[in-house]
Amino acid sequence: MIAGQLLLAYHGCDITTRDDLVSGRLVHLDPSENSYDWLGPGVYFFEGDCERAYLFANASHNSPEKMYTARPIGTPAVVGAILRVQSWLDMTTQAGINEFDKAYQGMLTGMANIGIPMPENRPAGEDDTDVILRRLDNAVFTFIHHVRANHDPPLAPFQAVRGAFPQGAEMAPKSGFHRGTHVQIALRDSGCLEGWFLPIGEHLLSDQEYDNAIARRDAMAFKRKPRKRLLT
Repeated sequence: MIAGQLLLAYHGCDITTRDDLVSGRLVHLDPSENSYDWLGPGVYFFEGDCERAYLFANASHNSPEKMYTARPIGTPAVVGAILRVQSWLDMTTQAGINEFDKAYQGMLTGMANIGIPMPENRPAGEDDTDVILRRLDNAVFTFIHHVRANHDPPLAPFQAVRGAFPQGAEMAPKSGFHRGTHVQIALRDSGCLEGWFLPIGEHLLSDQEYDNAIARRDAMAFKRKPRKRLLT
């Protein structure tokens, strides 16, 4: 990944959020700050994979009680984003891996000295083979950002964190390729956003279509319950 290079990323969301972003009614998305987010705090995108973003939005729509997204999804959709990031923490490179390892080792020592247990990555349930509750990883990324901000003198902040994840069932025995494999980005600096766009073949909703989508989204909100996995 070349610093400052333009790239396309995709965010799974409700169709009204998509239209609001593309039309300018909504300027930006609020960052996710769950303690189990895989790449730490940020606005999450799938790099270069519109279909994978739609699968995520559709999963959120089909399982509203799991609250994969902060906003309910009544009509699954995808919005595209053009990003230009100057400063990456890229976990697909040795530099990123070394940065993570150094922070992890520092946390191990520091928390052992004060007698506080390290957070853990844990599955959300018996059928969770991907271990989706990444509290340890999240804590390390958050620690990295904290150290850089409080260094004397302060170090330039990472505008985004990038990671590749093999997820889902293997395509073939011991192949290493998985059905849900993706590259994810946690964007921390909204200034890196060059613009929003509709995926190819999509169009903005008419006023009536938009109103109907709002009604579906609001109806979905009543189906959502607190996340059971937060208690794990």
